[in-house]
Amino acid sequence: MTKDEIYARIQKILVEQKGEDFLISPDLSLNDQIAEDSVEVMEFVISLEDEFGMDISDHDIENLTTLSDIVSYIQNKNVR
Repeated sequence: MTKDEIYARIQKILVEQKGEDFLISPDLSLNDQIAEDSVEVMEFVISLEDEFGMDISDHDIENLTTLSDIVSYIQNKNVR
């Protein structure tokens, strides 16, 4: 799966969670812009796990700071 395909799928999740007006870019911060608190971080991560059929460990979540990091992480996991 290409980074563009992954990005598009994540973009769909974010629009569903944040609304049509939410501006999406690769440099969005997970902890500041995508999620306002730890509950939203976990909801977003669960959505990613469901969408891509994978598990993301708590340790890995701590290392994902931007949307670009998340896309690269998913691509490196070779998911469906």
